[in-house]
Amino acid sequence: MQSAVLKGNKNGYEIVINDKASMTEVFQKLTILFGELSHNKALKSAKLLINVNSGLRLLSEEDKNKIRKLANSYKNLLIGKFVSKIVTLEEAHKMVKEHSIETLDTVIRNGQDVFVDGDVLFLGKIHNGGKLVATGNIYLMGESKGILQAGFPNNEDKLIFGNVYFSQQVRVGEQFEVIADSQKVLNISNSVVYVNDLHVLSYGKVDNLKQINPKFFNRIGGI
Repeated sequence: MQSAVLKGNKNGYEIVINDKASMTEVFQKLTILFGELSHNKALKSAKLLINVNSGLRLLSEEDKNKIRKLANSYKNLLIGKFVSKIVTLEEAHKMVKEHSIETLDTVIRNGQDVFVDGDVLFLGKIHNGGKLVATGNIYLMGESKGILQAGFPNNEDKLIFGNVYFSQQVRVGEQFEVIADSQKVLNISNSVVYVNDLHVLSYGKVDNLKQINPKFFNRIGGI
């Protein structure tokens, strides 16, 4: 197999690198491929986006920069994204966080801020003036008279589940509402706080989750 192969697809072009070839061989082949592509008369007038697939090889930042520099030496070539079948430790940790829920059973008192990286199942009590902040979703099974913020700092796809009727304030991403000022809050345990298509906080029921957030509904396999 060649050290690198150029393939065309609906999104442009993709370079597939043989993960068993040496990087010296790869760069030699890329020089040839980029040259042929750049001087193709039928394509010369267009800006060509090229993605790089390194298979079972994890390219270093130095290698990526060399490939970018090589492509940039031609006016009509541009490197898009780098993909591989290798998952880095950082990416693995991120995936675990996205698919796990931290359980928290504590009292958050006035003036206290508790931060959770990811989703949180809250079983404790939040006093007036206390604040629970999560980068993911909040599942409120305890009692809240304080402030709840999901999707910190600006992720409006996240949700707050549970009865927030007695809370001071709810926030999803950058959207927030003072509960005392709202007539829309439901005094029920199966309520959902979310940001609608108009970027406004709304309140619904878990029964309607498929309409509220189809992506989340599909991810959990329906209810």
